[in-house]
Amino acid sequence: MILNHLSIAFRSFLNGKGYSFINVTGLAMGMACAVLIFVVVVHETSYDLAQSKIDRIYRVETENIKENHTYPGTYTGMANALRADMPEAETIAPLMQVSGRTMAASGEKKFRESFVFADNALFRTFDYTWLAGTPARALSEPNSIVLTRTYAQKYFGTTDVVGQIIRMDTRHDLTVTGVVEDYPKTTSFPFNMLVSFATVKQVDPNFDENRWNGWNDNFQVFVVLKKDVDAKQLAGRFKTVVLKYMGKDALSDKRFKLNHLSEIHYAGNLGGRSANVGLLKTLSVIGALVLLIACFNFINLSTARAFRRAKEVGIRKAVGSSRQSLIWQFLAEAGLMTCFAGIIALVISMAMLPLLASTLAIPITTDDLYSPQTALFSGLLLILTTLLAGIYPAMRLSGMAPIWALKDNAAARAGQWFSMREGLVAVQFTVSLVLICCALLIDRQLDFFRNADLGFNKTAIITVGIPDNKPEKLQMLRNQLMRSAQIRDVSYSFNSASAESNWMQAMEYREGPKTVQIKTQMKMGDSHYLDTYGIRMLAGEPLKDSDTANFRIIVNEVFLGRVGITHPQAALGRRVYYGDSDEFATIAGVAQNFHVNSLHQKIDPTIIQVVPNNFYQAGIKLQSQNAASIRTALADIEKAWTGTFPDQVFEYSFLDETLAKAYRSETRTARLIEFATILAVLIASMGLFGLATFTAEQRTKEIGVRKVLGASVANVVALLSRDFLKPVLPAIIVALPIAWYLMNQWLQNFEFKISISWSLFFVGGLLMTLVALLTVSFQSVRAAMLDPVKSLRSE
Repeated sequence: MILNHLSIAFRSFLNGKGYSFINVTGLAMGMACAVLIFVVVVHETSYDLAQSKIDRIYRVETENIKENHTYPGTYTGMANALRADMPEAETIAPLMQVSGRTMAASGEKKFRESFVFADNALFRTFDYTWLAGTPARALSEPNSIVLTRTYAQKYFGTTDVVGQIIRMDTRHDLTVTGVVEDYPKTTSFPFNMLVSFATVKQVDPNFDENRWNGWNDNFQVFVVLKKDVDAKQLAGRFKTVVLKYMGKDALSDKRFKLNHLSEIHYAGNLGGRSANVGLLKTLSVIGALVLLIACFNFINLSTARAFRRAKEVGIRKAVGSSRQSLIWQFLAEAGLMTCFAGIIALVISMAMLPLLASTLAIPITTDDLYSPQTALFSGLLLILTTLLAGIYPAMRLSGMAPIWALKDNAAARAGQWFSMREGLVAVQFTVSLVLICCALLIDRQLDFFRNADLGFNKTAIITVGIPDNKPEKLQMLRNQLMRSAQIRDVSYSFNSASAESNWMQAMEYREGPKTVQIKTQMKMGDSHYLDTYGIRMLAGEPLKDSDTANFRIIVNEVFLGRVGITHPQAALGRRVYYGDSDEFATIAGVAQNFHVNSLHQKIDPTIIQVVPNNFYQAGIKLQSQNAASIRTALADIEKAWTGTFPDQVFEYSFLDETLAKAYRSETRTARLIEFATILAVLIASMGLFGLATFTAEQRTKEIGVRKVLGASVANVVALLSRDFLKPVLPAIIVALPIAWYLMNQWLQNFEFKISISWSLFFVGGLLMTLVALLTVSFQSVRAAMLDPVKSLRSE
């Protein structure tokens, strides 16, 4: 019986090659989309799950109550405080990321590396497979370093490297004390170098492990709780820590919380690539919708073809076939097409996976397509798709009464089922139109990002990390750089005018009995900072390099508004205190607001101050954006760099490209939405094309009669197109409010955003209508051009 069903299904497949092609191709694209998205979601949700203590590992995060924002980093004093005041903790493991350091082994080739400072508590927190060394002592002493297998081979060509020396920044010799196996790709900590925390002071003399008046996201603390300790019950413990080390006034401004290890992949990592939960949900919905559109094609074309097989159904029933047997027959046909589609979907998935991995910047490979989870999902997908696409046509076809099915005019009664097909076409149009509108809006928002006034100049600026900020070195580099005719100015600073990671500083403004506590963004730069980045002054004067001694600062407009100063001129000479101490700075000038963060966030109160010890970056303003001038400038910069830091690796970046990285998630979303839109419209158009072909064939005689009676080609095209354009209007009516809601929700992620224009909906609706019209018109014109004599002979 099964072989008979499959044999008939195969003959049916070959007899309707055009419909079979549309069905198989549409299902294949839908299934490939679903499989690829499944691979992405599985990868992104599997980070750190292999850790043996995952149920007890948490990260301490800092929540700014007034800003309603949570930061993944914390104060450097937090680790020691928790060790002293949190008995519920089994292990406290601090980590601090450092970037842009030059590493070399035995004078060989140098590399610019990122690494983390850590201590042995790290090895009691996370699982490592040791190839050499012992976890209990590997990071106990100053100048110790642990390498992964890959980095041991990178620097020494072997993993037998314990006792070998790696020189950092030409002046710090680090002894290799251990080698660990490479991390799995689903880790939030992809660091290949671990340096002992006891080395920090040698690298950064200003580091204070008990600091409580500012934090940095690069410093994070992980906690392993003792068994049977509930993390939710530790809020009071953190309150005690705040009171003890920061004072009661801090309670109104901030609080600390524990975030579970399984969640930090979505909340910002040390060196890891964070996942976007919203993007994963969007991908999942898109995959389901595209597959649904493909299934709707199958349903529509199967029911349309049913009337060609009406006599077959009638004869089978007349000779005794049961309805159950017919249902199995039609499900076998659906299953056969789904299997063919599955094979093609695998080929499509293999071809598209590298592009998807590149677009999303995630380390997935074709090996992920053959994982047990993907194999199980693919099997379930085949069954689900067969049932979803085949059950309705099977039920309807098998339900035909024999007398009705055997009538010659059975096809003429297709109208009673047409409302169902119209509904499915309307759903396809609705989904496609929503995707079109979303793609258009995201593209406009990205264009807004690219062209928004940030309050400073981001073009023609090259940034270079500074390995040695001794004054004589900085002056030497400046002198050599300014000899180039292609360079306008040079500024040294902690970072550029806008950066993903900034230094937060607690300040107080005191005026009589009034005290205002304010969390500020610290921009530490020299006297050239404002000119290099084009930041405009509203009052006062720019900073001088000598202001490092007398603590003169520049504040922005938001700072004035927060402390209640209404006019920039009135702020000059006022004092601002560092936390609750008596140490203060004097406001020397007021700068116009500029975006120190991305456009996701509002502009924070900002202070610009000269702090030479924290100058880790050079901002180099070029004279021109001309490609030839930039090439010449880069050659001059590298020459000056090599002359100043001969043992360091020269690396640079363009500021505008660096700032664009803040919108990587939105750019990826845009590319995925665009791809999904094209896919959805293509699948829907293929289905519409198939239905138009079927309708034109069914109405061949009618078309011939109308042409004999004088109907023009345009009249016939309008007649045939009208029925297929009817679903467009309800689709637009349903799609527009859905698209508006989704776009409005997405825009809430940004403090600065465009407004939703109705022109966007008009363009989207027009595009969808044109696609439908062009799809249907091709078959309509073809049918209308037939010789009426041949049309009338067809029956």
